[in-house]
Amino acid sequence: MLISHRKRFIFTKTIKTAGTTVESYFEQYCMPDGDWKSSHLREEYVSETGVIGYRGGDSSGCTWYNHMAAKKIRDLIGENIWNEYFRFTVIRNPFDKLISAFYMYEKRKQHGRLSKESLINRARCENEIERFRRWVKSGGKVIDRQIYMIDGEVCVDYFIPFEDLAEGIKCICNRLTIPFEPSRIQRLKAGARPGSVPICEYYDSETEQIVREIYAWEISKFGYDLPAESMSQPVI
Repeated sequence: MLISHRKRFIFTKTIKTAGTTVESYFEQYCMPDGDWKSSHLREEYVSETGVIGYRGGDSSGCTWYNHMAAKKIRDLIGENIWNEYFRFTVIRNPFDKLISAFYMYEKRKQHGRLSKESLINRARCENEIERFRRWVKSGGKVIDRQIYMIDGEVCVDYFIPFEDLAEGIKCICNRLTIPFEPSRIQRLKAGARPGSVPICEYYDSETEQIVREIYAWEISKFGYDLPAESMSQPVI
């Protein structure tokens, strides 16, 4: 998450939406001019010019950190600044986002923390699609509405579409009178999932219905749907 007093904006960071890419682009405006250096990880940063939430592993002990709820940011920064600053976040098709979240889950489990259930599933020789469906049916999901809603109401001014990240960043730059530099948009944390399997092949009728029920608001608000067979997933 970011707060810039220089440019008067707040960025609330959703999960599995290229949020670190967006942070990396805009966080220099949370520091004094000339102080910023690119870094994948970031210690918690607070100064007169702005705030950058901790970006790393364990965030315990931090006041400002990744994926903070909007209400907590508002309560810490105060309603006056919250209401005056331009607020934005990133949104992503939930059918795609859930696949990305699954691969994040799988990667973490592979790092020496495989659960008994995961070991059993692998012993059954289930492929990734079968494991994904089992994960969804057993309750696997990513719900982060608290990052762009407060008390059930949208609390940001602009949603950058993950599917057109560059254009969304350009719109933010224009709004904030910040130079738009496409070469600075880097897909960080990419490559954790294969990109050759169409999104629709991950879903059967049961898992599709689960997603439609859980993410009904996002699907209705942004017109998302299960992509056609010809559309392959972004590798992130």
